[in-house]
Amino acid sequence: MRTFRHLFAIMGLLSFLLGGCSKQSAPPSAPSPDAPVLKVAVFADGRLTVDGAAATIQSLQASLHTLSEKHGVVWYYREASQQEPPPIAMDVMKAVVEAQLPIRLSSRPDYSDAIGADGRPTTK
Repeated sequence: MRTFRHLFAIMGLLSFLLGGCSKQSAPPSAPSPDAPVLKVAVFADGRLTVDGAAATIQSLQASLHTLSEKHGVVWYYREASQQEPPPIAMDVMKAVVEAQLPIRLSSRPDYSDAIGADGRPTTK
């Protein structure tokens, strides 16, 4: 779980840095329960999937743009989260932050839990 806390710190820093470059806007509201979901997975070997299909950072960015227009949410899973992340994991986080989308972190490949602010998984 230490890695997820590290990820939260990086996401916060990216949000701060990117937020300072844009004009002030109203705070984002929580996504509705029926908001579209984009399931993103990063594997220990560096593979990236979006909704179960192989993807690249460029195709992810396009999917995030479409999701943003629909006011959706990203569900994110990273395999072997206790280990050092592959470089693509940071690229994925940067793309999500740049798209200004809410993200739900999961420690399970079926996205059946969510990682809370304390770094611990919770199931719904």
